[in-house]
Amino acid sequence: MVIIRAANTTQELEACFQIRHEVFVVEQKVPVDLERDEHDSGALHFVALADGQSVGTARVVLRDNGASAKIGRVAVRRSNRGFGIGKMLIAAIEETPDLKHVRNFLLDAQAHALQFYADLGYEACGEEFMDAGIPHRHMKKRNQKVC
Repeated sequence: MVIIRAANTTQELEACFQIRHEVFVVEQKVPVDLERDEHDSGALHFVALADGQSVGTARVVLRDNGASAKIGRVAVRRSNRGFGIGKMLIAAIEETPDLKHVRNFLLDAQAHALQFYADLGYEACGEEFMDAGIPHRHMKKRNQKVC
């Protein structure tokens, strides 16, 4: 059973950062000084737990005076991929009560993950760009709960 919740304790936040380190720094070779940034301190962090173990994470940074929620740092441990945890993380973020008034969910998807996000209702916009040496595209989804 997988549980997604806000990471509120020091231990949960450290687990999120450890997963991000494994996925982005170790696997994808993102420089460590780019992986952690100034947005971490004010972001909402989410953790995915499977059988009590931290297996995935994502963060949300509010933008445009709270009108947009930028989803980022979505990561699932290699051994836990293929079970829908990434999809569960995005769904949990979109259902979070603290984000119910957000008009748009935004993200910068790695090129290989475009279809994953498109299947969740996100639309690519703009041209492909490089971030940490990895091709990305901006994506956007309107919050259906806001008129």
